Amino acid sequence: MKRLYTILIVIAASIAGLVHAEVDEAAAIKSLNIGWDKALNKGNTSELVKSYTDNAVIMPPSSEILTNHASIKNYWDGLRMVGVNEYVIYTIDLRIDGDTAYQTALWEATRNTADGNVIQFEGNMSNVLERQKDGSWKIKLQSWN
Repeated sequence: MKRLYTILIVIAASIAGLVHAEVDEAAAIKSLNIGWDKALNKGNTSELVKSYTDNAVIMPPSSEILTNHASIKNYWDGLRMVGVNEYVIYTIDLRIDGDTAYQTALWEATRNTADGNVIQFEGNMSNVLERQKDGSWKIKLQSWN
């Protein structure tokens, strides 16, 4: 009976450890999203592209598929130039499978036009993230409408 009790404690501790690990990973991904938002909102697109893997692919709506840091940076620089200055991501679902995370989210953005109008945008987003060798997460695939 004592052995069974010990096994149950070990199983419970393992499950608690997995839940804790997932909470830590979710917090790390939330931190990545916050950093992404801040970098874009401050116009620091050089910092923003550090959120993406070297071989990242992003698929903006009505745009070409972007496959390198330079094209990703140019895309976000272009949005900043036309007045997009506030962006925020709200995670709806996050599933982590080993070194890959699947995120669905809602996003909101604000654009201030040259004539002083404020335009609100919103939509859906999906991200595939990849855990890096240092344990951090980066965006490998991103698409939104």
